[in-house]
Amino acid sequence: MPPELLIKAFVAGIVASIACGLGVLPLMFRRMDPARHRGLGYAFAGGLMFAASVYNLILPALQLPGLELPGPGEQSLPVIVLIVGGIMLGAMFLSTTDRHISRVTLHADKVDAWGGRVGILIFIAMAIHSIPEGVAVGVGYAAEYAEGVRGVFQDKAIGSYIAVAIAIHNIPEGLAVAVPMRSAGTSIPRCFGAAFLTSLPQPIAALPAAALAWLFDPIMPVLMGFAAGAMIFLILIGLIPEALRTHSARSIAWAFTIGFCLMVLMQVLI
Repeated sequence: MPPELLIKAFVAGIVASIACGLGVLPLMFRRMDPARHRGLGYAFAGGLMFAASVYNLILPALQLPGLELPGPGEQSLPVIVLIVGGIMLGAMFLSTTDRHISRVTLHADKVDAWGGRVGILIFIAMAIHSIPEGVAVGVGYAAEYAEGVRGVFQDKAIGSYIAVAIAIHNIPEGLAVAVPMRSAGTSIPRCFGAAFLTSLPQPIAALPAAALAWLFDPIMPVLMGFAAGAMIFLILIGLIPEALRTHSARSIAWAFTIGFCLMVLMQVLI
């Protein structure tokens, strides 16, 4: 593969990471009281993340082919099996991570600066979510060089299309990271840094994916399912229970629904 395509894939990933950081901009115009807005921030972020799990990960993964199995005949593992397996692995990973975070003694001020335990879990889940997106960018640029990558990547400009789409939809995902942190009193620069860092796996994953598209492409359904499983499990084990501690179920339901609708609208706009 020409070096310029690898450079394009890496730069596209960096731009997408910066776009994720831009999700904090709406929070610069409104002061948030941690006592009043933390629970609503969790629910709103949960709605954003749930929509991202469905529309950016699970549904696109369903359009990919199954995994071809070695041996005689044209046997393949159905894509739904790969996705469900990935979802379960993602949920198990986040459950284990949550138990580990709860057991490890951390300095309270450092934990609070990142939005507490739930804020740390959001950071981890969104960073995981960025990996298959980076792989998609890399595989897309590889398809520009040589058609032979399976699935939907058969357009000579598909790498650029994917990179632009991911950069745009990274903006509300950055908001999903920043809202709980800002609700907990975290500064805007730290919120921007956290949002940027959660998206940093994109350029890191884009490089090897572009160079080794034949290796990453078959496991894309598993990667996408893994990220979706981690995010959905986080919503159920962390965001909603924490939100219900300070707000009524009705308020939480509305905040979740608004976040969900915002992310769905972003999918339509791009």
